[in-house]
Amino acid sequence: MAHEAQVARYISRKKNILIARADFFPVFGDYQRHSRRWLEEPDGLAFVMMKQGLASAGLHLTCRPRDENAAWTLNLSEPPLNIFITADAGEGKVVGRHFTEQVKTVDHSRLFVQTVRRTGEPHLSSIPVKGFDLLGIFEQYYEQSEQATARFFELGSDEFMMLMALPEVDDPWLKAISKEESLRLLDDPEVQLIETRPVIFGCTCNRERIVGVLRAMFQGKEDELFCGKPETEARCPRCGRAYSISCADLV
Repeated sequence: MAHEAQVARYISRKKNILIARADFFPVFGDYQRHSRRWLEEPDGLAFVMMKQGLASAGLHLTCRPRDENAAWTLNLSEPPLNIFITADAGEGKVVGRHFTEQVKTVDHSRLFVQTVRRTGEPHLSSIPVKGFDLLGIFEQYYEQSEQATARFFELGSDEFMMLMALPEVDDPWLKAISKEESLRLLDDPEVQLIETRPVIFGCTCNRERIVGVLRAMFQGKEDELFCGKPETEARCPRCGRAYSISCADLV
């Protein structure tokens, strides 16, 4: 059973911003349990960045249309590391994993982004980014890809906050605001609570989907996949969960 983080969304008409805030402890706990079972538990830099990425994606999705899906792949040049995060606004799900092996790099760090809505074509972009702080990298993403200003803050422990610009915002003020000043915004009695939306750690993968992908790729070429064995293990590229697939499944 997934555990929910409750993201509270506010609007400040005086400052022309949206505010999203949540304690992501339930999401981080489920992420750690999932990683222990299916992957290896991240530590050090990867763990910090995964927490920041899942929180940033969770705040982001609550401010997006409910039929939108987004995926971010951060390719760090040094140390070689890929951080993958995806968010489903309709289902309120975030999921991700990190990769440390066979990571291809160039001379700078890059963020690859794909967004898609139910009735539209996927939008793909790639931007150069700096630093290791994924909160700051999400701010760079907003500035370069969304053409808007957003600020992300870690408030302490597992609590995070996002400030997103609305039209006519004082942009220099928003770019310069500190964490302490952002916290005081909610003391203004004119700031209104819009809604509270649940966010969970969860993938949309299932056995049928994995089989469908493999069937499209290997039907008629089963030997390439199974190498003479009756079964093989296939992992979801998004969350790393393993599925046992037999040759008969692809018929």
